[in-house]
Amino acid sequence: MNDGIPTDQTTVLFENAGRLLSARNQHRAAEMLRSTPFAIRDGTNHFNDEFNVLFTSVPLAEYEKFKQGQASPVECNAIQQIAEVLTELGTYIRFVAAELRMEPAASAPKQEGRALKPSEIQKVVNKYIGVSGGYLGDFSYRSHHEFYVDLDLDIDPSKYQGTTRERFITILNRSTPEVQARILQGVLERYPQGSVPMRTQERVDEIKRWISRLRAGPHVDQPTLRITSDVVERALNDAQELLRANGATSGVDRIHTALHGYLRQVCINESITASDDASLTDLFKSLRDSHPAFNDLGPRSDDIVRVLRALATILDSLNPLRNKASVAHPNINLLPNEEAMLVINSARSILHYIDEKLHRTDAMKETLASR
Repeated sequence: MNDGIPTDQTTVLFENAGRLLSARNQHRAAEMLRSTPFAIRDGTNHFNDEFNVLFTSVPLAEYEKFKQGQASPVECNAIQQIAEVLTELGTYIRFVAAELRMEPAASAPKQEGRALKPSEIQKVVNKYIGVSGGYLGDFSYRSHHEFYVDLDLDIDPSKYQGTTRERFITILNRSTPEVQARILQGVLERYPQGSVPMRTQERVDEIKRWISRLRAGPHVDQPTLRITSDVVERALNDAQELLRANGATSGVDRIHTALHGYLRQVCINESITASDDASLTDLFKSLRDSHPAFNDLGPRSDDIVRVLRALATILDSLNPLRNKASVAHPNINLLPNEEAMLVINSARSILHYIDEKLHRTDAMKETLASR
């Protein structure tokens, strides 16, 4: 198989096919088309026949179901309906093909953005616990193992090579953020503030901030925006760095600035009228009311309108949270880390949605104009 229809044309084709499937109440097929990373490839056989192949890659469990003929009749019927609609719209689908999606090795787990940085691990080791002759603090090989047992962690340092310092660094680096937080808490309990001169209150406070960050839970990825400005990019990068260094509470102000600046830039680009002091809520309403991207909200448009109204309520709440409970001003009462992470995740989700919605609409316009 070779590369087939270009991505932009495929996007338009799949959008229209999805609408047609929904109109015919073939909802499982419509959902599968929207949620599965399908592509259209050019195919040929030894008779030199040329045709199109609806192609995707799937994880192991799904791959084996289809290979063994164990896929449900509903799934098979949905795939057939997709192929028939695409053929009806002018792209003849002769075969549907899937390959096994290759997964990364499990031996080297990917660290989340909130995990400890190598420089932070070195600070814990060298500037808080302390190292002498390769030994970490007062750890022996035996007490190092007991350290994890006391924390109810199934970690055996003897499975790793090197000194206690090297083993501790390897274990901390390979652990999940949740386990890293428990190890750091154990370090503070074993080596309390003031037990040696370098274990200062400042160092303890820094480690506690890392623990709060590690326990904040999964986060929505920072978006890579197609519509942006210098102010927006700087605010997003500041928020990301503050989130890593000091926890979510410190990032609330900057993510608010990024979202506000992004909505304003979109309105400027699209010549949508907005006052100089328009709030987040006002800008979002102007965008929804005036931008053509929001004219088509899919088969459940009434429900999506309710979601958008709920987003407007969220935006309205971000203003007082930023002004009264973040480090934007010298507020006494600040958002706890978990609630601050909720604010950041909400803002990032809104940025992801709007940017993707506008981009898809622009791509469809360009494809139709080129025909």
